[in-house]
Amino acid sequence: MKLGFLGGAFNPPTIAHYNLIKKALKEYEFDKVFFVPVNDFYPKKNLVQLEHRINMLEVMCKHDKDIIVYKTENTKPLRTIDIFKILENEYPKDEIVFFMGEDNYYKMPTWANYEELKKYNYIIFQRNEKFDANINKPNVIYMKNDENLSVSSTIIRNRLLNNQSVSDLIDKDVENYIMNKKLYIKDFG
Repeated sequence: MKLGFLGGAFNPPTIAHYNLIKKALKEYEFDKVFFVPVNDFYPKKNLVQLEHRINMLEVMCKHDKDIIVYKTENTKPLRTIDIFKILENEYPKDEIVFFMGEDNYYKMPTWANYEELKKYNYIIFQRNEKFDANINKPNVIYMKNDENLSVSSTIIRNRLLNNQSVSDLIDKDVENYIMNKKLYIKDFG
């Protein structure tokens, strides 16, 4: 099987996350793609509880049997290398590809275990207008993003904090979940 995973905070998950995964599934013929949310120990400001982020991802993906929310039982922050190793152990005969935004891809040389990470396969999503899809590396595919360049979880949180509509940025069921649970409506500092 060909498996992909997208790690991140998904705080909250956006239509850009979902649409890019759907596009990758179709264009690159993945059997399954996993959303892998960081756990509550991840040092990120304004991070709502993992339970809520998992629930939002599951609500967003409920009609897609080939998109799965991957839950880990770890009690410490997981790095990309940790996720690769967990998935390699669970799916030893399968091809595993990590999806990431180009902003994170360009930061990879500063990551722990960078030399080991270079051996894995990646699909890099365009995140800005100056996307360089011409870099030639055998284990990297650059995927153009024809839409959603300006969508981010930060923008969604700011809009919610300011009582503005987010309907154009997130799945309707995710928006309902956020409203029902009263998430992101106050500044957590």
